[in-house]
Parts: sequence; C-alpha cells; structure tokens
Amino acid sequence: MPWLTKKEAADYLSVCESTIDNFESEGLLVGRRIYRKPGGRKPIVRYKQEDLDPIFEKRRRGRPRQTLSLEMTQT
Repeated sequence: MPWLTKKEAADYLSVCESTIDNFESEGLLVGRRIYRKPGGRKPIVRYKQEDLDPIFEKRRRGRPRQTLSLEMTQT
C-alpha cells in the first residue's frame, strides 16, 4: 500500500492537482498530513493508493452518456 504525493495521486487518476484538492474539500479523499518541525514549511500530504482506487474505478467507468436530440430545421 504505497503512499503517494499529490502530484503522483493526480497522475494516477489522470487529473490535475487542483482536482485532488477538490476531492478533499468534497470529502471524497482524505490525505494524511505529516508535519515537519515547528516553524517549518507547510505540512507534507500523502494519499494511500487504496483510497484512490475507488475514485479511479469510478472515473474509468465514466459518466453515462446522454443522448442529444438535435432537430434540424430547414430555412
């Protein structure tokens, strides 16, 4: 069960890094924050690959296609 960085998680799901942020804010994905020493930079965030797999499967299946009904009018 590897831990992935945000970039690796985005590449795994074939999305951009901001989409990973959106998944987190929507509660679809939870990242583990690893804090550095006090006064250090921002926390390091890692994601479990097993947490990404359900999202990957959902994206792979895709959304159901909608049938468009286009009427052509003659002028």
